[in-house]
Amino acid sequence: MDEFIKWCKGRGYSFDGLEITCPPGNCGNGIYATRSFRSGLPIITLPEYDMINSALVLDLPFYRKKMANVNEKLKPMEILTMFFCFEDFEQSAWSPYLKILPKEFDTPAFKRIDYDVNTLPLSIRKYWIDQKKEISEISEKLRRLFPELTHDKILWAWHVVNTRCIFVENEEHDNVDNTDGDTIAVIPYVDMLNHDPEKYQGVALHEKRNGRYVVQARRQILEGEQVFVCYGAHDNARLLVEYGFTLPHNLGAKVLIPQEVLLTLAKIAGIQVTREHEMVLEEVGLPSHLYATDEGPSWSLRTNVRVMLLEHWQMANGRWKKIIYSHDPIDEDVDQKIDEKLEIMLKELRNGVVEKTKKMPQEVQWMWEEQVKVCDVAIESFEKPKTPVQEGKKEEVAELE
Repeated sequence: MDEFIKWCKGRGYSFDGLEITCPPGNCGNGIYATRSFRSGLPIITLPEYDMINSALVLDLPFYRKKMANVNEKLKPMEILTMFFCFEDFEQSAWSPYLKILPKEFDTPAFKRIDYDVNTLPLSIRKYWIDQKKEISEISEKLRRLFPELTHDKILWAWHVVNTRCIFVENEEHDNVDNTDGDTIAVIPYVDMLNHDPEKYQGVALHEKRNGRYVVQARRQILEGEQVFVCYGAHDNARLLVEYGFTLPHNLGAKVLIPQEVLLTLAKIAGIQVTREHEMVLEEVGLPSHLYATDEGPSWSLRTNVRVMLLEHWQMANGRWKKIIYSHDPIDEDVDQKIDEKLEIMLKELRNGVVEKTKKMPQEVQWMWEEQVKVCDVAIESFEKPKTPVQEGKKEEVAELE
């Protein structure tokens, strides 16, 4: 690690007041503050030319030569994967950085775990399918173009990029396939910041005007604290599949409720759903998902139930728009009816998830159990007594009526 720190400083990185260490019981390194930082101050800066992106790689003499006989353009993910496949750990200009990279990863894909997609919750199903497809296609393509590469080497390099890359809007390069955009870069040192969606203090910025990449303190950072960033609002299934870890208390947990499931739940709750209701729901286009960050059913889910409770005359000729998009308070009786139907629907949803959990393979049951917990939080919200503020709002509505 000392060699890497020296290498960073020699290339113009600035991170005074920080140290990299592996905390007890942790499975990897983290960045810790050795002094306090005020909100708004930069805590890490480095020159933008050290951002490893597709343009940087293709402009290097070694890769220009490699690509000279290739009659097709590569996408950014393919280029960065190629880079980490070919860089020599001893001779590369990035040698000190390459040597501190993990030799293996705890993701299902790296461990050769092949989940049956039908046993996965909807929240992770599409990502798992897409990830498997991407790894397979990149491996096949790179081995076709560069037969000396093995699938194992490509799998490792792909994981380096996927677990460490950061969103950056890169300039277009003539030799890059920008069909899907070019928004990834691997940034040494910065990529050692760990994820915490609740208490993260660092915000990463590409300051093009100043020609540097910066991590800035979004709030005060105290001496001794680990510095975190947020990778996104991912549930634990997504974190495991993409990064190889989970969080003990993850507010990114969610339950996806497709419209066909919503309609089934509504009918079980006694709502008379017509094709007209379905058409309005499709036009409104709001998701019905449950999120661990919400204290109860979201506004969008409540709105969808409200739509299904509309009578024909309220929907005819687009009248529903004035009702649904109105800023006026919802009638108390309507609000209560929405609550009654939602409670029935969510209890039924929970029971369905519990039954599915019992039938699932042991290795994925925990994913379903997290879905049950999200349902529980939403259901418990109906049992909480109304606060004085909420009661006051009801009285105000009554007076207005």
